[in-house]
Amino acid sequence: MLITRYIYGSLENYYLITRIYNVLEYSLLSYLFYLYIKNKIIRNILLLSTIPYVIFCIYDFVVAKEPSLAFSPLIIEYLVLLLFIVYFFFEVIQESVVEPIYNKTIFWISVAFIINFSGNFFLLLSSVNSFQDEAFRYAFTIIYSSVTILKNILLCIAVTLKENQNDNQIFDNISIDSELDTYLPFKNKN
Repeated sequence: MLITRYIYGSLENYYLITRIYNVLEYSLLSYLFYLYIKNKIIRNILLLSTIPYVIFCIYDFVVAKEPSLAFSPLIIEYLVLLLFIVYFFFEVIQESVVEPIYNKTIFWISVAFIINFSGNFFLLLSSVNSFQDEAFRYAFTIIYSSVTILKNILLCIAVTLKENQNDNQIFDNISIDSELDTYLPFKNKN
């Protein structure tokens, strides 16, 4: 994003591009978690929430007296997506799984964005009024950069992870008539 600021030489273009980026980020993350959340009502709410978010982003851009960073849309994005990611983890906790959750790509993606959103949420809340202070800008840059680097490291872990595609295959060898009183309840009876 900084490259576009210097290539075009216009701060207004930079602010417009960052707002477009925010809308794309929200839309793509909403769609990603739409694919993994099982509750149909929550899935539809998540997917349809992009429409009000886009409308709010456009409204915030039009109402702004001068071009600036989109603090309010970012705060809304972080809060809403944090709620849906926490709900996703709530669904995952209720499942009985064979493979640990940390072996799945979506776990690392979720953790990366929870850290990013929660790390920057309060920072953005306080920056609405304090962003003009030079000392605050310096602290803002350090905190925002640190959280973003940590998020990117976790996303790299997610990309390099190889998932087991046959989770159900493990259950094929387990006998339903297993003796649960023994120390080996899932021993095959052949």
